[in-house]
Amino acid sequence: MLELEEREQDVRAVKGKVAIKRNEHGVPVITADNFPDALYGLGLVQAFDRGMQMEITRLVARGQMSEHMPSNENLIAMDRTMRKYDIWGFSCKQVGLLEEDAREELEAFCRGVNDQFKENPPSEFGLIAYVPEPWGPADCIAVSKIMSMVDMDETQGWIRKFIVQMVKAGTTPAMLREIFTYMTEEPDEHYLEKLRQVKIAEPYAPETLKWAAIPRERTSSHWMIAGSRTNTGKTILCGSPELDSARLPALWQEALLSVGDFYCMGVYIPGIPLPALGRTNHLAWSVTYSCMDVMNYFLEEVKDGKYRRGDDWVPFEVREEVIKIKDAEPLTVRYYENIHGVLEGEPAEDGYYLCLAIAIRDTGARSFAEFSRHYRGRTVEASMDHLSRCDALSFNWGLVDASGGIGYQMSGRCPVRPDNWIGVLPLPGWDPACDWKGFYPPEKNPRLLNPEQGFFGTSNQDLNGLTDVHIQTLPMSDDRAVRIAELLAARQDHSVESLMAMQYNVYSKHAEWTLPLIRHLLPEDGNGRLLSEWDLVYASDSVAASIFENVYFEIVRTVFGDCGVGRDVIAYILDNSELFYMYYGQFDHVLRREESLWFGGRTRDEVYREAVMRGLKMPAAPFGSTRQVMMKNLVYGDMTPDFNYGPIEIIGCRGTVSQGAVFKAPGGRIATFSPTIRFISDMSSNRYYSCLAGGPSEKPASPLYASGVEDWLAGIYKLIEP
Repeated sequence: MLELEEREQDVRAVKGKVAIKRNEHGVPVITADNFPDALYGLGLVQAFDRGMQMEITRLVARGQMSEHMPSNENLIAMDRTMRKYDIWGFSCKQVGLLEEDAREELEAFCRGVNDQFKENPPSEFGLIAYVPEPWGPADCIAVSKIMSMVDMDETQGWIRKFIVQMVKAGTTPAMLREIFTYMTEEPDEHYLEKLRQVKIAEPYAPETLKWAAIPRERTSSHWMIAGSRTNTGKTILCGSPELDSARLPALWQEALLSVGDFYCMGVYIPGIPLPALGRTNHLAWSVTYSCMDVMNYFLEEVKDGKYRRGDDWVPFEVREEVIKIKDAEPLTVRYYENIHGVLEGEPAEDGYYLCLAIAIRDTGARSFAEFSRHYRGRTVEASMDHLSRCDALSFNWGLVDASGGIGYQMSGRCPVRPDNWIGVLPLPGWDPACDWKGFYPPEKNPRLLNPEQGFFGTSNQDLNGLTDVHIQTLPMSDDRAVRIAELLAARQDHSVESLMAMQYNVYSKHAEWTLPLIRHLLPEDGNGRLLSEWDLVYASDSVAASIFENVYFEIVRTVFGDCGVGRDVIAYILDNSELFYMYYGQFDHVLRREESLWFGGRTRDEVYREAVMRGLKMPAAPFGSTRQVMMKNLVYGDMTPDFNYGPIEIIGCRGTVSQGAVFKAPGGRIATFSPTIRFISDMSSNRYYSCLAGGPSEKPASPLYASGVEDWLAGIYKLIEP
């Protein structure tokens, strides 16, 4: 087990010894003769540096936060949500499906975690009188599924639930089609009347949002550049996963593994022994969220506690869960399941209910085996095949290799749905013709190998064009992808230095197309003039950027609130969740139209003129002053302010390469998304460059606790090499 951060140690592992030291940045370096021993060392390191973070994440996945942490309503609600998803139950079943090598390596990693916890656990364990259960492969599977499912795939459920609420508020299918352009449903009035009666058991944003410890990759970007466009003649990969940066410790942990002649310099989620971003002798890769369709709602008709299938009434399967609550009586919760998924609420009354279908519930084991083969491979093309089969991970992967290959691959498992009901609206559960018809095979997942232009980037945009089936119904805006492509196409001599600057670029493609729609409505003086002359850069000292934000969001409140579902509803979404920030591109489909049902019978100029005038009258401060947040310790929070850091500025906004958002999550917690690590790998050398929003350690007293924050803010990258 590990005792001190600064001490180099040789430790007895599974088959032999493992050497563990730290480089000049405090990043652990693990050397072993075989992979099980290397992963045993990684387990020691993760448990030593991020033990409490690991344990909180696993308790979330198991739905056991209320049992072990000081309980409150938020934690109980979150446990109920996680038990509804049954991540832990399905993860336990997946253990039996692990391939032998994957099982051996997961068990070695877990043995390292358990040995470390047994001899030198985090101090917080003692403070809350917590004795952890031994880690096992099911825990690693559960944590990996949280990374994909909670708050990423989960947002598909939120937006679809909000769509149901829009219909209940009077929004017509024609109005929905203007927003959600892939919508194929043509529901009749009989269906719509049923949908308007649906019982919504929970608000659209579930309680998981209230806890900062869950790894949430909300938006991200990466790009791959062929040697024909770099100054070294070798490929370069850049990655910027965007998660919540208003927290410490950093979500990511960097670690270097050496096994014989093979090295892997990786960026890990603690609790998962697979690097989400990484660099080996032969490959470099990065990850973004894919927006693959993996969640749908079904509309179920319920009578006498049964659901209708054609002319038959079928009983639900009832799963009973006991949620233990610290210093309180346990809570028994029942979940009602059918062939589609989990019912929202209990069918105590006759009527119509939503039922959540999740494509990746019964996945996990295969992903560990295929991902391990990916990162130990030699070529982009071979890795793409392995990643395509990672069915539990709904992600985009960018890859480059040392032999000059670049590529893109989507992973995950997408259901086959009827062409005439793509799932913007809940599928009629009583009609077997609307059931999922299995899943598309991995080779149908979008992919691109060695594009002719010599570069490719993703930022959660529409990638249906890279396959012949429908994979994404609700992709995010392509603003950043277009901007990234523009910058990459602009030169043939990209360098590490030029790409570092690009990762901090805050020019807004979103503002570029929006401003021409309103420029002729702006007065020639005051805030109107400032906005008209804005350079579209979200600079820290830019007042014009704040004016644009005021005007744009007032247009949103006017069009979708005053002319739609109500200003208070839209104001709540804008002020209390990330939903609009993630799906603003869908709503912009309406704002770009010259005529729209959302304009209430008026012209676009008539609607926009009123909104613009109101927006211009709002107070506007330098943009950076509106983006100040504290990085709060995920355990102590405001209880121990000295463990927090800041305030810091979240740079960028919608449509900027370095995208950033600050919003109030349900429960009042200030949340963000921004690039929590910036990663660049130049295959002309055996190194990568990174800047992390935090440090290697979760221990507030450690010099490695927040050691990277200032460099992350300043755009100063550290060099990592084997």
